[in-house]
Amino acid sequence: MVGFFYSSPHFYGDPKAIEKVKNQKTIIYPKGFTITWGNDKRYWRLPRQSCNRKKESSTGAELLQVSWLEVTCWTDNVEVGKSYRVGFNLSMTAAAFGWKGCEVYIMAKIGKAGKFVSKKVFLDTKGSDDQNKFNMPEDDLIITVKPPSSSPGDTRLYFGMYEVWSGRWKGGLKIHHTFVEKVGN
Repeated sequence: MVGFFYSSPHFYGDPKAIEKVKNQKTIIYPKGFTITWGNDKRYWRLPRQSCNRKKESSTGAELLQVSWLEVTCWTDNVEVGKSYRVGFNLSMTAAAFGWKGCEVYIMAKIGKAGKFVSKKVFLDTKGSDDQNKFNMPEDDLIITVKPPSSSPGDTRLYFGMYEVWSGRWKGGLKIHHTFVEKVGN
């Protein structure tokens, strides 16, 4: 069909938006997130393409309103046999809504065939000041990189933030960056 253009409502992360800090930590900026409904301006406000990653991180990916929260990332910067902490650097806007009693899950796994490790968190206990940034989960979510037996060469670390079960509308969340940090040596 001539002139037909298909556009996905989802935003797919750019692997160039990943920064390795020293040898211990990897930071993934908003352009590196894969966001369900992220290409729909009714639901998300994404930072403009920028050469300055610190500016992009301070702006963050802003959730305007969704009932299906799914933000995922991945990195190749992991070593077999090592443990890693994963998390999200977040803040809430003054207009945040829908988070009271809402169970949000931070989940991580190694390889497509890996088994998820998860941590349930509640975001409604946080302040509504835009400058009140915090990391989630507050308690460490640590995953040890072990190659799955079904695909031994796949050591990519996949992780994300999910709230897809309540059907409740929520908004006012800003995701500034995600991080993967090596624990120990």
